[in-house]
Amino acid sequence: MSMTTVRPATAASAPATVTRALVVIEARRMLGNPVPWACLALTIWAMWTVTPEPGEWPGASYEGIIPAVAPFLFGISVAASLPFHRARHDVAPAAPVSEARRTLARLLAALPFVVVALAYAVLVAWRERDLGGLWIGMEPGRTTEALHTTAELAQLVALALVAVALGAALGRRMSRLVALVPALFVLWFVVSVYWLFGQAALTPYSMIQVQPLNITVGPSSADPLSFPSDWLLVGNPHTSEGWQRQWVSEALAWWHDVWLLGVAALLLGVAWPRSGRRALLTVGTVLAVAGLVGQHVVIP
Repeated sequence: MSMTTVRPATAASAPATVTRALVVIEARRMLGNPVPWACLALTIWAMWTVTPEPGEWPGASYEGIIPAVAPFLFGISVAASLPFHRARHDVAPAAPVSEARRTLARLLAALPFVVVALAYAVLVAWRERDLGGLWIGMEPGRTTEALHTTAELAQLVALALVAVALGAALGRRMSRLVALVPALFVLWFVVSVYWLFGQAALTPYSMIQVQPLNITVGPSSADPLSFPSDWLLVGNPHTSEGWQRQWVSEALAWWHDVWLLGVAALLLGVAWPRSGRRALLTVGTVLAVAGLVGQHVVIP
């Protein structure tokens, strides 16, 4: 009678097997949480209701699309924060699997939310094209066919990474679960109030960046036809500061995405165990500084 030889897992494959098992377990818990899915439904509804309307504030429909993602970001942070908060329990340090490996597994388990954010970005792009474009500016400098650039839509994916990292950081560092969810709600609510960062000096530091930026180009008495024909303009009665140019820049959006990646890395450094934390903080600092400098250089 033949006998089957069972080969033990090698030293190299055993950690990978353990990590995969942890990822599956944590992913089931996170994806089974109803909060992010309810928030996603709210986000899609809010995005879908943004439509160009006669008499709207110039650029209002264009400005309203991106901030609609805020509820979903809050839901992602809540789902990611719970397993990291659970790691604070006394039993966690005594577990046979290292803290770094468990942290990595939780982060990998949250990646499906980033994939959903990518799918949402595609949905936004399709919705804008289905509407025939959005409105920016007023006559004689106006377009009714504006579409968000690839860089602006990529922001939605970068924001999902920030949401995961923020949930991980607060979940790991806050001692009281009862305070965790309200803290996440307040943070995402504040950064979603995009007009707080509407000034050119503050825009680079925003989390949810909303374009166009309004840049004053002339007094109210100026002839709008004297400005370049490709400028998107807004003036009286919508502004008391003379004629302004509604400025959209893909380069600004790309640098903002770099800034968001830096913020995500810094937050992951806060959530990560002591070993390896310095590398994340270093990478995050470099990306964040580069993103801020790049934005300041691009803004006229």
